[in-house]
This record gives sequence, C-alpha cells and structure tokens, in this order.
Amino acid sequence: MPDLVAPAHLWVPERVGSYGDEAVDLAEMAGRRLDAEQRVAVDAMLSYGPGGRWVALEAAVVEARQNGKTSGVILPVVLADLFLFDADRIVWTAHLFRTARDAFTDVVGLIDGCSYLSRRVKKVTYANGEEAVELHSGARLEFLARSKGGGRGLGGKRLVMDEALFLSAESMGALIPTLSAREDPQILYGSSAGLATSDHLRALRDRGRRGGDPSLVWVEWCAPGGWEDPPCARGRDCQHTLEAEGCALDDESLWRLANPALGRRIGYEFVRAERRALPWEEFGRERLGWFDLPLSVDARPIEPEDWAACALDVPERPPGVPSFFIDCSPGLSSASISAAVTHDGRPRIELSDYRPGAGWLEGEGGRVAELARTYPGARFAVFGSGAVAALLPGLADLGIQVEQFNNQDMGRACGHLQKLVATRGLSHDGNPLFESALKGAVKRALGDDLWTWSRRRSADISPIVSATGAAWLLETQPSYNVLESVW
Repeated sequence: MPDLVAPAHLWVPERVGSYGDEAVDLAEMAGRRLDAEQRVAVDAMLSYGPGGRWVALEAAVVEARQNGKTSGVILPVVLADLFLFDADRIVWTAHLFRTARDAFTDVVGLIDGCSYLSRRVKKVTYANGEEAVELHSGARLEFLARSKGGGRGLGGKRLVMDEALFLSAESMGALIPTLSAREDPQILYGSSAGLATSDHLRALRDRGRRGGDPSLVWVEWCAPGGWEDPPCARGRDCQHTLEAEGCALDDESLWRLANPALGRRIGYEFVRAERRALPWEEFGRERLGWFDLPLSVDARPIEPEDWAACALDVPERPPGVPSFFIDCSPGLSSASISAAVTHDGRPRIELSDYRPGAGWLEGEGGRVAELARTYPGARFAVFGSGAVAALLPGLADLGIQVEQFNNQDMGRACGHLQKLVATRGLSHDGNPLFESALKGAVKRALGDDLWTWSRRRSADISPIVSATGAAWLLETQPSYNVLESVW
C-alpha cells in the first residue's frame, strides 16, 4: 500500500467527532473503495460539533484533477448525507452541465449496484436539466449547472459547489442566502487550483491556509511554493521552459505532493507528456496545484483609445537599426513581429509582420532570417516561456541570436509601455491589429508591482506583446550605430 500523502494544508475547527467512518463504510458497501487520502478528506468534511451539528458552514477540498476528489470525497459525503443523515434536499452544482451530468451518472451507477441503497429510491429523473434522485422518504438529490442568478430558489440542506474555481461572487450571492433558514446547512466545495479570476476560491484558500476560521473546513493538496516564490534553482527568474535547469515543474517529488493518485491511477509517463504538451502556467496549476496569480482590479492597463492617441503618420520610416520582438499566440496559431526605433527623440513602434501560423518565421527563407540579413546588428528577442520558444533552436541553427525575456523582463517591459502610452512618450504606425489586441487584453499580476499580459483571459494579443517587447529592447539598449536603412 503506497504511503499516505498528507494534505499540504488541513484546517478543521475544534470538533467533537466525525461521521467520516460511516460515510467511508457506505461508499465501500456501494463498491467505492477510498484511498487513504480520500478518507482523510471525508473525515475532515464530516466533522461535527456539539449536538451533532456540522462543525462549519463551509467545507472545501482542493486537489489536482483526476485524483478522485469528486468521486472519492464529495460523492461519499453526499451519499452519507442523503442515506444516513436524513438530509431532505441536496443540490449538486457544477460550472458545466456535462460535469453535473457526469456526477449524476456516477451516483446513479453506485445506487443501482447496491441493493441497500436502491431499495430506498423512489424515482430517478433522467431528463436533461432535471436530473435527480428521490427517496421514498421524500429526500431529493438534484444536479444542476450554475448560473449567475439561477440559484435564488434552490434551498437545500447541503449545497455542493463542484468546479469551485469557476465560482463567481454573483453565483455565491444567489446561493448562500438560500441556506439561511435551513437547520444545520453546509456548503461543500470541490476544485482544482484557482484561475486568475477565481476570487471566491482564492478567498477560501487564504482563510483555510491561515487556519483558525470557525466556519470553514479546508483540505488542500499542492506542492510547496507558487508563482510568487517557486522552489526553482533560479527562483522567480526561472523561465519554466523544458530547458530550464532546476525548474520546480520538472521535480517529480513535487508532482506527488499535489497528486496523491500519481503512481496509482495517474501514470508518471502521462504527466511527463503533459509537461511537454501544456503551457507551463497550465501545468503548474493543474499538476502542482499552484493558483494563478490574481488579476488586479485594473485588469486593462492600457485603454485602446489612449493607444490610438499615440498613432502618428510619418512621411518616411525612421532610419536606424531596429529592435525586433517576436511573439506567437498559444499553439503557434498566429505570430507577430514588432520593431522599435528612436524617432524624433522618442520610441517609434511598427508592426513589421503578422500572419496566421508560425512557420513563416522559420528557415533561411523565413521572415526572421530576412530581417536579420537586411539589418545586420539588429536585436531580436522573445518571451522565453511563451509558445514562440519552440522556434529558437531553428533560428539558432541559422546563426540568428535571439534574446529571451523572463517573467521579470516582461513585467518591466509591460510597465514601461504603460508609462509611455500614459505620457504620450511613444508613437506607432496605427496598425489596427494593435488596437484590436488591446481591446481583448487584460493583465496578470506578477508581484512587486509588476504585471504582464494574460494569455488565459485575453484574445490574440501577440501584436501588443511584440510591441511591448520591442519597446523594452529599445529602452534597455537605445544607442546603436545608425544605418541609413529603412525598415
């Protein structure tokens, strides 16, 4: 039997006892044998205080996907509440209808396979949007997809919030008051690590990790550290790419801390393949349990109209050796090259090229090689942790030296561009792709008052990302031997 992987964070208010053993026994009677880690979570969730009342209004389990938090923690708790603890109404909600439907199918399968449970069931409703299990006692278990205002009439002794990373303040505002008149209610949360927009889950996490909260049970599996303090050899300067030496994302002992099912239901080879296939931010959230850094209140740092005010037509393109920044959208579905040069005493930015795909950047006949031949001595750079990094080996084979920005470089570049636009300290060519990218672009906090463009929340932002990098290249090395060439 594999060793127990203890939760990284476990908080349970002072309790009299737990109904966890009863829930575990019922699940096993129905054919669902729980892992040791799942038993720990169930025991915590079903803690009770004086009079047998739940010890806390809220109980949450946070764990990487496919480790069994839904089937091995939430489901046993719900079954016990329905069949053992006489809950009259339980409402199981999920962000997506198919997730709620999958949970319904799992519950019904367990009930059908256990005569002790099935003989107490009066009716199972399979109609889409109305999935429910009703007992002869009148108790009901309902499965619903959440909406911003759709929970106001729900009620119920227990509310299950599956996929809690997608919970909004609006949905919680609709759902929590429905419990106010109930006797001994409880809200049960299940989730993987939060997104940048997971404000409610992040607030729960902060309360749970601090401990001492009398109204919350918190169980969380994750690796130590996070994006603000990654345990990488280079710390926050780590680029988190596959080539980054000493990156925490490649530490398989950390994978195990966040994924108790690793080596059981989840194979190491699969996770290694995930590391190669997923963007590093996605892998860190999904496999190390690191929450995305939150968006600031001011999520759009540069307004499109402010950018438009910096547009300037020039009769001739400025002479000089430009600085080029190359950026690709996730999946290499499109790419941009922006150039920056000093004109009339301030930075001038132009979109040199933008096309679908990324193959046009590569090879001796590609656009990057063409620019390198045209402008000897020009600087080229990319964001080393972005999708564009996949092109670097091929460019290096052509003898093209490409600098790589890390997170801190991009953070400084973004702040620099924001300041230039606010002070009208730059000009640009007015290419509509810049403005289009800004309309769909939001920022992601990096800490220390730095921010960068958020890929996850934004549309195709490669034009503005490339403009950001080009402006910073010019700022960090503004003096070049001027060539009388036009770019």
